[in-house]
Amino acid sequence: MPDIQPFRAFVYGAKHQKNIQSLVCPPYDVISPEGRAALVKKDPGNFVRVELPAGDAATRYGDAARLWSEWVEQGVLERDERPCLYGYEARFRSQVDGRLLKRRGFFASLKTAPWGRGVFPHEKTLPTHKVDRLNLFKAARVQTSPIQLLAQDRSGAIARTVNEGMAGRPWLRFTDEAGVTHSLWKWPEGPRTRRLTALFKKSPCAIADGHHRYETSLNYAAWAKKKGRALFPGAGRVMAYFSSSDDRGLEVLPTHRAVPWEKRKFVNLEKWGTLTPLPGLGALKKLIDGREPAGALAVGVFREGRYYRYAFNKIPSELKGTPHQKLAATILHAGALKGLGKEDFFFTRDPKEAARRAGATKGWAFFLAPNTVAEVLEVSTAGLVMPPKSTYFYPKMPSGMLSMSLQGAL
Repeated sequence: MPDIQPFRAFVYGAKHQKNIQSLVCPPYDVISPEGRAALVKKDPGNFVRVELPAGDAATRYGDAARLWSEWVEQGVLERDERPCLYGYEARFRSQVDGRLLKRRGFFASLKTAPWGRGVFPHEKTLPTHKVDRLNLFKAARVQTSPIQLLAQDRSGAIARTVNEGMAGRPWLRFTDEAGVTHSLWKWPEGPRTRRLTALFKKSPCAIADGHHRYETSLNYAAWAKKKGRALFPGAGRVMAYFSSSDDRGLEVLPTHRAVPWEKRKFVNLEKWGTLTPLPGLGALKKLIDGREPAGALAVGVFREGRYYRYAFNKIPSELKGTPHQKLAATILHAGALKGLGKEDFFFTRDPKEAARRAGATKGWAFFLAPNTVAEVLEVSTAGLVMPPKSTYFYPKMPSGMLSMSLQGAL
């Protein structure tokens, strides 16, 4: 089962925290080139310079490592004096219906282990991201953004312990440009941290976000072992954020996708389902928002200027009798789009952008409904994975808010 511990996080120093909303950045995998430039322009001290270094592959990771070291020496970044678990709350408006939501959990250091030993994936990964993160880990010896996990919490004990730890004033609070308010509490080693550590010895977890970073941590640990593990005692652990799978603040959004015309030999819609014409994208809103009746196996399609509802009438034989037979995204990839690789898709959370991309490449756009937290857990604990980009947990946690050393003591 998951082995978690308090750790000494790197944080922005006290004199910089008053401006922290201008210093943190999104995780590396959701930052566009234009977005990166805007973050650096807003503040030259923005963490994106470490999280997503610019330049060519031969120099950018070394540049990020040197900048990290400079910021630590100058006191821009400081390391906590004692190990803590870090309580975290995000307050935000739902992207679906505008409700005010509150997601609560905590950060800890998690011992890495092969898949299935207390930690389960739910999604396939892309190799390019893992190469990038491993290069940064090796150069800077620090993990700059956390992974996110869902803990099975049938008794509610994890949620109760977390809520009790947030009764007082947070150590840090700020609101970002998207209107998300982030709050952090420090929980030094003591009864609360020992209780959470004990609870997780009985609570298997599914990764919600950060599959690439977890797999990179496994690869980094293997690399450090060859170098001499004594030099890198932090290499066998990963910074992780945990929340109860029953947290009402968990919001999962869909990621839509486009396929260009040049991949047409792999697109076989007629074989696996039926297309019904629709008047426009608005007719797919209930599906995209996840408000259709449970069990509705359908996706939206855009092709040659027209929108369709695509209902499956066949399920690939290899999916029958598994949790996948209830998931439209998996049925789509295993049937009508079988043969396409992960790099053949253009992924976006904006359905209009997916349609524009399909139009520009004379191809197809596919609009998906969001998967539920229960579906994620069912798939992952069965030892299965969904297609790439099947889930998008909102909001993302800022990079730079907390970082963890991958060398030396925790």
